Amino acid sequence: MDRPNSLLHCLQTLVETRGDEPALRFKERGTWHDITWEGYLRRALIVATALKRRGLKPGDMVGILSTNRVEWLVGDLATLAIGCVSVPVYPSSIGEAVAYILGHCRAKLVFAEDAAQVRKLQEYREQLPALETIVALDPEGSSNIEGVITWADLVSDGEDAGPEARQATLDGLDDLDPNALATIVYTSGTTGPPKGAMISHTNMMAMAESLAEALDARAGDSSLSFLPLSHIAERLQGEIMAIRAGYTVNMGEGLDKVAQNLVEVEPTILVCVPRLWEKYYARIHSLLDGAPPLRRKLFDWATGVGMAAAHQRATDGRLSPMLKVQLDVADRLVLGKLRTKLGMARGRKFLSGAAPLSADVGRFFASLGIVIQEVYGQTECVGVCTFNPAERPKFGTVGIPLNGLEVRIAEDGEILVRGDNVFMGYLHDEVATAAAVVDGWLLTGDVGVMDEDGYVRITDRKKDIIVTAGGKNVSPQNIEGRLKNFPGVSQVVVVGDKRKFLSCLITLDREGLEEIWERDEKKLPVDEALPDDEDIQRLLQGYIDQVNERLSSYETLKKYHVLPEDFSVESGELTPSLKVKRRVIQRRYEDLIDGFYSEKFA
Repeated sequence: MDRPNSLLHCLQTLVETRGDEPALRFKERGTWHDITWEGYLRRALIVATALKRRGLKPGDMVGILSTNRVEWLVGDLATLAIGCVSVPVYPSSIGEAVAYILGHCRAKLVFAEDAAQVRKLQEYREQLPALETIVALDPEGSSNIEGVITWADLVSDGEDAGPEARQATLDGLDDLDPNALATIVYTSGTTGPPKGAMISHTNMMAMAESLAEALDARAGDSSLSFLPLSHIAERLQGEIMAIRAGYTVNMGEGLDKVAQNLVEVEPTILVCVPRLWEKYYARIHSLLDGAPPLRRKLFDWATGVGMAAAHQRATDGRLSPMLKVQLDVADRLVLGKLRTKLGMARGRKFLSGAAPLSADVGRFFASLGIVIQEVYGQTECVGVCTFNPAERPKFGTVGIPLNGLEVRIAEDGEILVRGDNVFMGYLHDEVATAAAVVDGWLLTGDVGVMDEDGYVRITDRKKDIIVTAGGKNVSPQNIEGRLKNFPGVSQVVVVGDKRKFLSCLITLDREGLEEIWERDEKKLPVDEALPDDEDIQRLLQGYIDQVNERLSSYETLKKYHVLPEDFSVESGELTPSLKVKRRVIQRRYEDLIDGFYSEKFA
């Protein structure tokens, strides 16, 4: 089958074949509502027509500054429909960062969610000379400010244009050049200012085609959209692949409502970042630690059977009659009930990306009947280049290359990618583009190895390796990942570059600690007292001792410090996809880290 030229062409086909089936679902006043494929396209055409009437032309830049909502998707598709370029911006970004991105791309119009986002734009309006119009998605965001209109005003304008104008917009899809620039996704990065990765319609469709095939995504599937659409991973599953494969997307209510929304919608496809899988892992183990011995024994037996079944499926492709009987019993008594409680009973595909997933976490969930397929990629290749097949996963690896893509390991260990998904380059930055793509190969900056079966294992970032004073190379992510799996631990940053030993900074997960303290019938101290509490210190030292047992001597953690607050996106310590900005944290806590290695402390 020929590859469609754009998402709009896919959407048009869905309207012709399944127009009255649900494309999107959103929750309002406690009730979930449907939008059909026909309604999805109609909304996009109305807004696209209104944008044309406001003078937008192919190639113009349109910013999207909002959390996940129906208007985000409709505004994006409307932008693409008339040949304009969409530029998502994380709504959690501070005003200065928003102004940098929208000024760098010279955005002409911006969809801004509410009054708070409009204020960010107004504060830096002088730095945005190209900006002509702000569209406030919520009515109160306009406040009769010059140059600001509401979403309702825009929709009304598109409707007033009449059916002939909307048909002309639809007919204009035939003029879309598949190789033209469609969207610019600014990489949040862990160092330096963000770079605008330019992605074409072809890049998006190539990725959607390959990933939908790998995951067997299809009509009848459904997903929960709760990670930021501004990140390429969520955009890929919540818009690009969803429209290509034709499955329903449930618009979640945000990270704090994920557990509730999962139970409500029971998606068949679930995409998470490792931090969320780790939180579930830690919480389940915390609850188990306080369970009666008989219940714990039953759980251990059931997960043992589940792990044996997962291993046998991966090696033989089927279960022996005896193991099948055991798994049926384990599923009825324990595993099925837990999957239902998590909202994952109907799940077919569970994915993890954006950062490394601990092999221990992967194996544990596989024992529950939840096989997490770790995927690997980056914005510059539209999100994914390798995936772990559900039927034969290798935990601790990021799987095999997607069909249609080439992945190889360079002589220095760097992972290289080539295919129609590789981006067009960085906006206004020829030097960075030339450094990123050489002879058609994307230089990922990640170091890895490929085994005899073609599975790729990430060993480190090319520029994110700790070299101790003794000359030993250490991968900090591996150590951090192990320590984060314990209940009560939120984030960990290992330090020790050019030092004689390794140390770490730790932030706490109060919810996990409360469960531990409730189990032991103790009262948890107030937040301010947590870092210095003797029981907390003993708990953490015990965790560190367990981690150190599995490490080489030069990798072990000798010192640690508990920070009073968790790292956050707002503070600039985490990227919007919840990856730690290692250099930012090291600069912020430089004096504290130096103290680890002072004669007095060491």
